[in-house]
Amino acid sequence: MIITVQMVLDRLIEPVGHLEPTVDTLKSGRLDAEVRKVAVVFMATYVAIKQAVELGVDLIITHEPTYYNHMDEGEWLSGNPVYEKKRALIEGAGISIFRLHDYVHRYKPDGIFTGMLKKLEWEAYANSEEISLLTPPPDEQHTVRSIVSHLKSKLSIDSMFVAGDLDLRVRRFGLLPGASGGRWHINYLWSRDIDLLIVGETNEWETNEYVRDAIDMGFAKALIVTGHQKSEEAGMLTVVEMVREAYPDLQVEFIASPLAVQHI
Repeated sequence: MIITVQMVLDRLIEPVGHLEPTVDTLKSGRLDAEVRKVAVVFMATYVAIKQAVELGVDLIITHEPTYYNHMDEGEWLSGNPVYEKKRALIEGAGISIFRLHDYVHRYKPDGIFTGMLKKLEWEAYANSEEISLLTPPPDEQHTVRSIVSHLKSKLSIDSMFVAGDLDLRVRRFGLLPGASGGRWHINYLWSRDIDLLIVGETNEWETNEYVRDAIDMGFAKALIVTGHQKSEEAGMLTVVEMVREAYPDLQVEFIASPLAVQHI
C-alpha cells in the first residue's frame, strides 16, 4: 500500500476533527506525495532538516514553527540570508513539513502532556480530570530541590530558573509545558492550591514577578522554569507512537535537537 502525506496527516487530525483556524498546516511539499520515512521533531531547525534529508525522510512533523513566527509567515523575511538558505534546503530536498501544534494539544488527554508525564515517570501523579495537576502519594517526600534534580536527570537539563525555597516541601504541583502565558500561570498557581508550578517559559515581568511578590509576602510558593523546548520535546514521542501504530511499515525517526541557547 502506498502511504501519502495526506494519509499520515489524517491520522494525526482524526482524534480532534478538522480545526479552523489553525497553524497546523503543510508548510512545504505535497499532500499526495508518497511517504516511506517520517521524522518527528520539536523544532524543524536547519540542522534537523539536513539530518532528515540525509536519512531519506519524506515527511517532517514539527511541533513548533519552521520560520521563526507562529504563523510561519515568510514575507517579512524575504531576502534574509538565514531564511533564504533554510527555504532553499527545504525546497531543494522536496521534503514535506507539517506543523502539529494545535491538534496534539487538543488530544484527550493532551498529547504533549501525555508524552512528558511518561518521560518524567509522573503518570501516576496526574489528576484523572486535570492532567496538569500532580499529587505524589503521601509516602513520597518531595522538595523543590528534589524535583529540580529529577527534571535535570530525566530531561537532560544542565540548569534552569527557580524561584522560592529549594527545601520547600511539595505536596502538590502543577505542570504547564510550553508558553501558556502569565495570566494562566498566575491563576493556576493560586486557584489549584499548589506549592510549586513548573512551566516551560515565562515573560519574566509577569509570572516571575508575581511569584517573587508572593514569596516576599510569606506565601509558600515556588516556580521552576525549564525552558520551552525541554518542557515539550519529549511530548512529541506521543506522535512517534501514533504514526508507528497506524502505519507499521513506515520508518519513523525522532530527531532531538540541542538547545538553541545555553546557560554558561
